[in-house]
Amino acid sequence: MQRARVPKNALMLIAGVVWCIAGTMVTVVGVPLLLRLEPVDPILLPLAAVIFAVFYVFVFSRLVRKHTMRIRAREEERLPVWHFFNASSWIVMFIMMGGGMALRLSHLFPDWFIAFFYTGLGIALFLCGVRFVGVFARKDVLAPIRAER
Repeated sequence: MQRARVPKNALMLIAGVVWCIAGTMVTVVGVPLLLRLEPVDPILLPLAAVIFAVFYVFVFSRLVRKHTMRIRAREEERLPVWHFFNASSWIVMFIMMGGGMALRLSHLFPDWFIAFFYTGLGIALFLCGVRFVGVFARKDVLAPIRAER
């Protein structure tokens, strides 16, 4: 199935687009709630900033680096289009998507929680998608791996 293979660097663009779409979808759920509730509960905006910082710095930025290094280390010049994630990342993504939908639809968490959590999480996802696009634009995935000192 040669047609489903793309240059390694193109995987970074695909990952960036997927992450930006996911981030937008999550943010679209959180921001309207945040805007509606924040004037009544001004702590929600700082809480969204904390969620953003935690997920951006400690989770998603590390994943951008991990996937960039994983793809860079591959010897093949062209890889299957779905290889922007490895198997465990695909599983985590589906669990997060399914769990997030189930939690929202079950109404186990109040709107104020969804408002700040989804806003911070969505913006972190989106900006890490932008980082993937930056890797694509700089062609960083094609750079040789430098020896660690």
